[in-house]
Amino acid sequence: MRRRRGRGLFQAVAVVAALLAVADGFRWGNRWYVSTMFDDPDDALYSLEILAKAHDALVHGLLWLAVAVAAAVIGWRLRVVPAS
Repeated sequence: MRRRRGRGLFQAVAVVAALLAVADGFRWGNRWYVSTMFDDPDDALYSLEILAKAHDALVHGLLWLAVAVAAAVIGWRLRVVPAS
């Protein structure tokens, strides 16, 4: 029973982390696109500011993806029962 609750918890964490990774992926793409639209040589600071936020979203998305994969692997390992 306890193993089943732990597996369910890790599966839920994996799903939520995967959704957050996808959301950060969209956020990265949107901010990257906006930074290219405002690529003005006279005001390059604003473009670089948005680009820095885009890379911040990319790093957060990759971290959420790593959490999702780790939670899925742990949840799978809890599902596999050793033969007795």
